[in-house]
Amino acid sequence: MKVGSPLESVNYLGAGKIIAYPTESIYGIGCDPYNYDAVKKIYKIKNRPKNKPMILIASDMKQIENLIDYNAINQSVIDSWPGHTTWLLPASNACPQWLYEKDSKKIAIRVSAHTTVVSICNNFKKPIISTSANKSKDDPITKIEKIKDIFNNEIDFIVEGDLGNEPDPSVIRDLETGKMIRE
Repeated sequence: MKVGSPLESVNYLGAGKIIAYPTESIYGIGCDPYNYDAVKKIYKIKNRPKNKPMILIASDMKQIENLIDYNAINQSVIDSWPGHTTWLLPASNACPQWLYEKDSKKIAIRVSAHTTVVSICNNFKKPIISTSANKSKDDPITKIEKIKDIFNNEIDFIVEGDLGNEPDPSVIRDLETGKMIRE
């Protein structure tokens, strides 16, 4: 497992590899969301149920406009980004089916202001999967050493950088219902 810069991580993402990286509050695990095999690897690594879609994280709204029903976005979403709020938004017809929840056809997306995440997404030129670096049901990870211990050879690359100042993972809100899914 190599440790390096956000720019180096792009080579791993492009090759279908799995990366770990700092976010606003915890370490995330990510991959190219358009690479179905890479996404399946993350489900396996985390022991995560396949019917529980993962969050995508982007550096700007242009990176997600083909994934969502852009007409559904309201001022609340626009005002919260970039930031620490993940929104459940209606997926577009062009969105790969493994990225959204099947029944509701909603996709979870956040546009981040975290400098490391922004650097990764800007250099990769698209969003990445962003799920907490942990095995399902375990606490999220905040130390690189723990990522190495728990994931051993399952993660290919760890991005250097500092965690942000948020005490908890992002809040998740549903655009259509207005409900807070995770506070």
